Amino acid sequence: MYRRYSSVNQPTANLGQVRRNRMKNILILALVVALGAMTAVALPAVRSRSSTHALYIQRMQNEIATAIRLTTSLSRNAGANSAAILAQVRSNVYAIGMINELSIGQEGANGRLLGEDQISSLQSTIDQYLAFLTTGMDTGEYQTNLQNALEALQGEISALE
Repeated sequence: MYRRYSSVNQPTANLGQVRRNRMKNILILALVVALGAMTAVALPAVRSRSSTHALYIQRMQNEIATAIRLTTSLSRNAGANSAAILAQVRSNVYAIGMINELSIGQEGANGRLLGEDQISSLQSTIDQYLAFLTTGMDTGEYQTNLQNALEALQGEISALE
Protein backbone atom coordinates (compact mmCIF):
# COMPACT_ATOMS: atom_id res chain seq x y z
CA MET A 1 0.00 0.00 0.00
CA TYR A 2 2.20 2.70 1.31
CA ARG A 3 5.75 2.77 0.34
CA ARG A 4 8.33 2.88 3.00
CA TYR A 5 10.67 5.79 3.21
CA SER A 6 13.99 4.85 1.86
CA SER A 7 17.06 6.82 1.29
CA VAL A 8 17.69 4.93 -1.89
CA ASN A 9 15.30 7.07 -3.91
CA GLN A 10 16.58 10.34 -2.38
CA PRO A 11 19.92 11.71 -3.48
CA THR A 12 22.25 12.01 -0.57
CA ALA A 13 23.45 15.48 0.33
CA ASN A 14 27.10 16.11 0.63
CA LEU A 15 28.20 16.71 4.24
CA GLY A 16 29.91 19.96 3.18
CA GLN A 17 26.70 21.14 1.52
CA VAL A 18 24.73 20.45 4.71
CA ARG A 19 27.17 22.53 6.74
CA ARG A 20 27.02 25.38 4.22
CA ASN A 21 23.22 25.35 4.31
CA ARG A 22 23.23 25.31 8.10
CA MET A 23 25.71 28.24 8.21
CA LYS A 24 23.62 30.15 5.67
CA ASN A 25 20.49 29.61 7.77
CA ILE A 26 22.29 30.75 10.93
CA LEU A 27 23.58 33.85 9.15
CA ILE A 28 20.10 34.74 7.86
CA LEU A 29 18.66 34.26 11.35
CA ALA A 30 21.39 36.46 12.85
CA LEU A 31 20.68 39.19 10.27
CA VAL A 32 16.95 39.08 11.01
CA VAL A 33 17.64 39.36 14.75
CA ALA A 34 20.05 42.26 14.15
CA LEU A 35 17.48 44.04 11.97
CA GLY A 36 14.86 43.61 14.68
CA ALA A 37 17.23 44.99 17.31
CA MET A 38 18.13 47.99 15.13
CA THR A 39 14.45 48.74 14.59
CA ALA A 40 13.73 48.48 18.30
CA VAL A 41 16.55 50.93 19.05
CA ALA A 42 15.88 53.35 16.18
CA LEU A 43 12.12 53.79 16.60
CA PRO A 44 12.28 55.50 20.01
CA ALA A 45 15.06 57.77 18.76
CA VAL A 46 12.99 58.84 15.75
CA ARG A 47 9.95 59.43 17.96
CA SER A 48 12.08 61.42 20.40
CA ARG A 49 13.49 63.58 17.62
CA SER A 50 10.05 64.38 16.21
CA SER A 51 8.66 65.14 19.67
CA THR A 52 11.63 67.42 20.38
CA HIS A 53 11.05 69.23 17.09
CA ALA A 54 7.36 69.68 17.95
CA LEU A 55 8.31 70.93 21.42
CA TYR A 56 10.67 73.53 19.92
CA ILE A 57 7.96 74.79 17.59
CA GLN A 58 5.40 74.91 20.40
CA ARG A 59 7.78 76.89 22.61
CA MET A 60 8.50 79.31 19.75
CA GLN A 61 4.76 79.78 19.26
CA ASN A 62 4.33 80.56 22.96
CA GLU A 63 7.17 83.08 22.90
CA ILE A 64 5.93 84.88 19.78
CA ALA A 65 2.35 84.98 21.11
CA THR A 66 3.61 86.56 24.34
CA ALA A 67 5.68 89.10 22.39
CA ILE A 68 2.68 90.07 20.25
CA ARG A 69 0.46 90.41 23.32
CA LEU A 70 3.05 92.63 24.99
CA THR A 71 3.49 94.74 21.85
CA THR A 72 -0.22 95.45 21.65
CA SER A 73 -0.09 96.73 25.23
CA LEU A 74 2.54 99.34 24.34
CA SER A 75 1.13 102.83 24.24
CA ARG A 76 1.39 104.87 21.05
CA ASN A 77 3.26 107.57 22.92
CA ALA A 78 6.25 107.03 25.16
CA GLY A 79 4.73 105.57 28.31
CA ALA A 80 6.35 104.98 31.67
CA ASN A 81 6.41 101.21 31.31
CA SER A 82 7.09 101.02 27.55
CA ALA A 83 10.82 100.39 28.02
CA ALA A 84 10.13 97.50 30.41
CA ILE A 85 7.58 96.00 28.01
CA LEU A 86 10.03 96.38 25.14
CA ALA A 87 12.68 94.59 27.20
CA GLN A 88 10.27 91.68 27.71
CA VAL A 89 9.57 91.58 23.96
CA ARG A 90 13.32 91.51 23.34
CA SER A 91 13.69 88.58 25.75
CA ASN A 92 10.94 86.70 23.90
CA VAL A 93 12.73 87.27 20.58
CA TYR A 94 16.00 86.20 22.20
CA ALA A 95 14.32 83.00 23.45
CA ILE A 96 13.10 82.25 19.92
CA GLY A 97 16.67 82.68 18.66
CA MET A 98 18.02 80.35 21.34
CA ILE A 99 15.42 77.69 20.53
CA ASN A 100 16.47 77.96 16.89
CA GLU A 101 20.13 77.55 17.91
CA LEU A 102 19.26 74.50 20.05
CA SER A 103 17.54 72.91 17.09
CA ILE A 104 20.56 73.59 14.88
CA GLY A 105 22.87 72.17 17.55
CA GLN A 106 20.82 69.01 17.81
CA GLU A 107 20.15 68.31 14.15
CA GLY A 108 22.83 70.25 12.33
CA ALA A 109 22.07 72.62 9.46
CA ASN A 110 18.87 70.71 8.71
CA GLY A 111 17.54 71.68 12.13
CA ARG A 112 17.36 75.38 11.28
CA LEU A 113 13.79 76.43 11.98
CA LEU A 114 14.14 80.14 11.22
CA GLY A 115 16.70 82.18 9.36
CA GLU A 116 19.12 84.22 11.43
CA ASP A 117 18.34 87.29 9.34
CA GLN A 118 14.71 87.21 10.48
CA ILE A 119 15.63 87.27 14.14
CA SER A 120 18.38 89.88 13.74
CA SER A 121 16.03 92.07 11.69
CA LEU A 122 13.45 91.85 14.44
CA GLN A 123 16.06 92.74 17.05
CA SER A 124 17.14 95.79 15.04
CA THR A 125 13.47 96.88 14.83
CA ILE A 126 13.30 96.64 18.62
CA ASP A 127 16.52 98.69 18.88
CA GLN A 128 15.09 101.41 16.63
CA TYR A 129 11.90 101.48 18.66
CA LEU A 130 13.89 101.80 21.87
CA ALA A 131 16.02 104.62 20.42
CA PHE A 132 12.95 106.64 19.56
CA LEU A 133 11.35 105.76 22.87
CA THR A 134 14.28 107.19 24.83
CA THR A 135 14.18 110.45 22.87
CA GLY A 136 10.50 110.94 23.69
CA MET A 137 9.40 111.10 20.07
CA ASP A 138 6.19 109.59 18.71
CA THR A 139 6.71 105.83 18.42
CA GLY A 140 3.47 104.88 16.65
CA GLU A 141 5.19 103.98 13.39
CA TYR A 142 7.81 101.86 15.16
CA GLN A 143 5.17 100.04 17.18
CA THR A 144 3.32 99.25 13.95
CA ASN A 145 6.56 98.03 12.32
CA LEU A 146 7.33 95.88 15.35
CA GLN A 147 3.80 94.49 15.43
CA ASN A 148 3.93 93.64 11.70
CA ALA A 149 7.36 91.99 12.03
CA LEU A 150 6.19 89.90 14.98
CA GLU A 151 3.04 88.82 13.16
CA ALA A 152 5.09 87.86 10.09
CA LEU A 153 7.38 85.79 12.30
CA GLN A 154 4.36 84.19 13.93
CA GLY A 155 3.11 83.16 10.49
CA GLU A 156 6.46 81.58 9.66
CA ILE A 157 6.55 79.71 12.97
CA SER A 158 3.00 78.46 12.38
CA ALA A 159 4.05 77.22 8.94
CA LEU A 160 6.75 75.04 10.55
CA GLU A 161 4.19 72.55 11.89
